Amino acid sequence: MRRVVLAAVFCLTGAVAIAAEPPVSRIDRVEQWLKAILNHEPGTADVALHNVAPWSAHAVRTLWIDVNNLALLMRDPRIARFDIREPGQRTSQQIRYTPNELRRLKVLACAAAGIVQQRECLAVKAPTEIDADLLRLARLAADARLHGDDNYVLRRGALLHTDVAMTTRGATEPIEAPGSAGPQRLRMTIADGVGIDLGQSAVHWELARMLLDHVQPPGSDRPEPRRDEMVRQWYRATAAWMQSRENYETVHLDRAREIFPADPDILFLNGCLHETYAGPRIQSAVRSAPLPTGVSFDLGSNQAELRQAESFLRRAVTLKPDFAEARLRLGRVLLMLGKPADAASELTQALASTGDELLHYYGELFLGAARDALGEFDAARASYTRAAELQPAAQSPHLALSALARRRGDRGGALREIRRVFELASNDADDDPWWTYHVAQARNADDLFAELIWPFVSGADR
Repeated sequence: MRRVVLAAVFCLTGAVAIAAEPPVSRIDRVEQWLKAILNHEPGTADVALHNVAPWSAHAVRTLWIDVNNLALLMRDPRIARFDIREPGQRTSQQIRYTPNELRRLKVLACAAAGIVQQRECLAVKAPTEIDADLLRLARLAADARLHGDDNYVLRRGALLHTDVAMTTRGATEPIEAPGSAGPQRLRMTIADGVGIDLGQSAVHWELARMLLDHVQPPGSDRPEPRRDEMVRQWYRATAAWMQSRENYETVHLDRAREIFPADPDILFLNGCLHETYAGPRIQSAVRSAPLPTGVSFDLGSNQAELRQAESFLRRAVTLKPDFAEARLRLGRVLLMLGKPADAASELTQALASTGDELLHYYGELFLGAARDALGEFDAARASYTRAAELQPAAQSPHLALSALARRRGDRGGALREIRRVFELASNDADDDPWWTYHVAQARNADDLFAELIWPFVSGADR
């Protein structure tokens, strides 16, 4: 059963045009990929990125296989057999190369690892089989190793595919029949709560994750991404970026949580993702979408998703008790689960531990709803009033105050507040932070990404 990635089409901007690509052999593709890594400036849509962006979903899927094997050869050029087993599969599939293909892949691995003078690389004549670009790549990789990091190509390759995934439009192609090796990404675009344009897209995120799975921290004799701070930063930044652009994907955060099970920021983003999945827009799109045989959404019911969100957010605040934003979202999730007393407790703690005006606005809105559900109407009105004072141009607090007044039989108060809503109706929607609550958890995404790529830009690592 294959899982579908959800995305909101209206949030994808700055796209790169995708042109037809000329036919190229799989090993030549690996060489092109290495040269793109060499010439790409992380964080920019440069020529190297534009060279990679047009590659088809099938081409990138094959590249995933070959680069995975390249990474193995970079650690041990003597390897001669390659088996791939994807997550969820019980059996592995052998990947076969012709003698010439295997020899060339070993030469490229020697260059990528910066070990062209080692005995195994001399045996395949690596120093004389690479051009000036690959020689420069080999020198950079060797220099990085001398400075304590034997992951030059792995890190920069992951950043290249991150930039491609973040910059391109994510165009879909017809879905390939199951059975071929390598991961497959199925993508459905959502517009106005309706699923459209289900198809296959290139596995750039999968390729980036696979490369970082091979990262070997200093002092380790095997891949251990859990011990690497850059990998942790990458998952935090990219997961936040996805949520800020409404690209919803469970697999990405599942893998982040597998590697970093006790990271409160990753648990927080997991909780936010499932809180979003519980919303009517996503739930409606899933219920209405026609799916091919063998394809399913990795999505539960509204209540199931809320329970997932509660679990992750509870773990986040257990690990980091002063995590006010995680506690605030936990309070809202508990409210949605019909637990207003528990919600009020969490929200009160969140409000007491943060000076962030945005969080105070959300917190007062949610605490007002919790107090209302508990029958504490004066306290509810006080919370809604504080929310209105924090955001004078926002409609939501006045809608809540009007509804509260109507339920209490205060017709005059209800009319007064609803008139205020109409007075504010001409305002830009951005004047009410409630309308961006679903992406507010990722408002620092661009800063996180800038921090991630800083050591790799402007020749900082050369």
